[in-house]
Amino acid sequence: MRLNDSQIRQMVIDLYPEIERFNIDMSTEFNENMDAWVITLENGSDSLSTHMDSSYVSSCFDRNNCVYFTNQMMNVIDNYCLESGSCSM
Repeated sequence: MRLNDSQIRQMVIDLYPEIERFNIDMSTEFNENMDAWVITLENGSDSLSTHMDSSYVSSCFDRNNCVYFTNQMMNVIDNYCLESGSCSM
């Protein structure tokens, strides 16, 4: 199953409500060359991105088996918000 942008965005927001709580801008884009979704978090001039293989994201979405995805996103959120102090509530 090929997911669309709004499904990816909602999945990420559902898994990581911190994104909305910290008012972090998020963009999602499918990269055909990589066959992966690129997820970028931005706050002002700071940004961090991660990418997930499309088959893995589909598996995560379909079966809620998101261990790797969860680890990747938590690393991004930790680095972006908690360690850098870029995010405020």
